[in-house]
Amino acid sequence: MAELPEKGEGDLSVTALYTSQTWIWGEFPYAGLFASRGAERVFNATNAVMRFFAWFRRSPSLQHSLIQRHTMIDHLAGASGCTQFVELAAGLSRRGATLSEDPGVAYVEVDLPAMVATKARLLEASEEGRVVAARSNLRRLAGDAREMDLGALHEDGPVCVVAEGLLMYFDAETQQALWRRIAALCAERPGSALIFDFVPAVEQPKPGFIGALLGGLMRRFTKGRGFVVDERTREQVVEDLREAGFARVDVYEPGQLEEAAVPALDVFTQTLVWRARMDA
Repeated sequence: MAELPEKGEGDLSVTALYTSQTWIWGEFPYAGLFASRGAERVFNATNAVMRFFAWFRRSPSLQHSLIQRHTMIDHLAGASGCTQFVELAAGLSRRGATLSEDPGVAYVEVDLPAMVATKARLLEASEEGRVVAARSNLRRLAGDAREMDLGALHEDGPVCVVAEGLLMYFDAETQQALWRRIAALCAERPGSALIFDFVPAVEQPKPGFIGALLGGLMRRFTKGRGFVVDERTREQVVEDLREAGFARVDVYEPGQLEEAAVPALDVFTQTLVWRARMDA
């Protein structure tokens, strides 16, 4: 198992490490390529803290919510009909490694430079990882999703843009600016789609003392960045997406995607996955 450097893993390294170990725990294909002792430590410590706080207040299971989210996004991406993908803030996601098994699929992962470098080191740590890293149809690009020309990342044709675990860090204005850019890309490429997760703050449990403590820990680990909280409802977010240019917006809860075989439906979780398209 790889040992990561203690510093310089990128602004959201702790969340990336936790999710990477969650994909291993959920037994997703290729997740083991991104195993590290750091991820295992973060996963175990975070879950221990949450189990302790669960004695005082019932809250959604984070690890089960994440595997539901990941499964739903996988399903919608696979069902999009696209053979070109851009995953924003890809972190240590194993989705690109999985979908690029098909040589007819072109997959681009975008993240900040430190995270791209971390992922490259992890892939180089195993023979299987080196084989994946050598695929010509899987690229890792360093950059900021808010600024990159997404249309220049692929040839002509439909593109599925995936943003998992990203939108909750952006305020409404930043979200809207990103959505406008992606909607413009989709308008130029019929059949394209945007798939992302986002739970409006008004639908989440009130944080209370425990939530405030966890939020403080999150900001400490992510160098001051925490989840952005506003008062928009689900319907208002749908309207924001339509104002950005999308003609159709679908919102899915875990139990609404029966064909995706979403796991752990009997566990208390909270996740919403969104699909925005130009076709009505």
